[in-house]
Amino acid sequence: MGDKVSIILTSYNKPDYLQKAIESVINQTHSNWELFVMDDHSNEETTAVIHKYLYDHRIHYKNSFVHPQHRLKTTRYATLINDALPYATGDYISYLTDDTVYHPNRLSRMVQTFLCHPEAQAVYSKQKVVHVNERGEEMSHFYRNANTVLDQAAFQVDHCSVMHRRLLLDRIKDKYGSYWDDDMKHWNHGDSIFWLRVNTFAPFLPINEVLDTTYKTPNSFQNAFQFLPADLIDGTFVKGSDQHVYFLDQGVRHPVGERWRSVYLDRTVIIPDPYLFQYHMGKCLNIPNYVLVKEADRPAVFYIDAGKKRRIESQHAFQFYQFKRKDILTIDKEVLESLPEGPPITRERSGVIANPPGRRLFFIERERFLFLHGVFHPISEQVVRKFFLQQKPIPASFRNIQQFPIGKPFYPVYDEIIKNLNIAIE
Repeated sequence: MGDKVSIILTSYNKPDYLQKAIESVINQTHSNWELFVMDDHSNEETTAVIHKYLYDHRIHYKNSFVHPQHRLKTTRYATLINDALPYATGDYISYLTDDTVYHPNRLSRMVQTFLCHPEAQAVYSKQKVVHVNERGEEMSHFYRNANTVLDQAAFQVDHCSVMHRRLLLDRIKDKYGSYWDDDMKHWNHGDSIFWLRVNTFAPFLPINEVLDTTYKTPNSFQNAFQFLPADLIDGTFVKGSDQHVYFLDQGVRHPVGERWRSVYLDRTVIIPDPYLFQYHMGKCLNIPNYVLVKEADRPAVFYIDAGKKRRIESQHAFQFYQFKRKDILTIDKEVLESLPEGPPITRERSGVIANPPGRRLFFIERERFLFLHGVFHPISEQVVRKFFLQQKPIPASFRNIQQFPIGKPFYPVYDEIIKNLNIAIE
């Protein structure tokens, strides 16, 4: 039996980290490997990095040249892996991403484990996870341990910490019709779906040593995806990998101009491209919803809600709904007058909440709710932290809001995936 390892590296627009990933393979103490760099139509800076290493005959490169309009049709990294696997000639298969580096003895330790355990079909190792800022400086780190045999590796083992025998692939394809399931519904957990397939035939043996380090930037998939609900919240400023800021409104993403920079600067939520591109592009808005505005030299303050200007009738109402003076923007009289009038925002002495402003948080009997489009939606604390760092919940009771319906909750989609797949996470 040989000891050749086929490594499949998926890449998209991370030139600096990609260079480190490739060099970590070149610097392995185990030299019997082949590397497939599967790039998903990255920018020129990224492809230039790849070409620097093609002098090594062990490195193979394929650019998908995928058209942007087709990017959401599959789980892209799973598609890239499936494209590479038929060409892999190694006895073992391993995976790598463009934000992870192998430690020098990574391949040798895993191959050694297989040689010592002929019955083993899949192994995984301990991983160091480093969170870095936009300058690449370490902010924090933690470890994913590998201290138990796993009959259920899904959502517990990272993409880059696994090696399995190549012979498993034929059994998986015979049973499931493909290697990795690249259905678009698995774009955020395609590796775990593949681990489920592997576990159909074999457990994962642990190697409790740190053999790879992964770097999570503010734009990394895991950070961007963490705590996102299935449906993004209207009124959110968002940006994806293109770094353009958009405003979500009624299922449409609207480009946001520099005019509103002071509004979105500290409120923009970074989201993965598959989330962003599911929203059709709209026109640039004159005034986004859910902002406070006033005319110069005029005391009246308005809240833009559903495309209408809603006058805040009193200081008591302003304070009750947790508005802040620093958030008031001065706009031209003509622009404000062009907006239709909406119902005023008041605060009733009876305590009853009538016509509250949209996109405000409430705290009702120890639960958080979001008022949006005339409906109170339960919302998890994690989603609140992701979308509403600038806002405090408004204390209320169900008696105060009894005239309003309770709608669909905003919970992290990750939790829903786990529940639907009936997977227990330790």
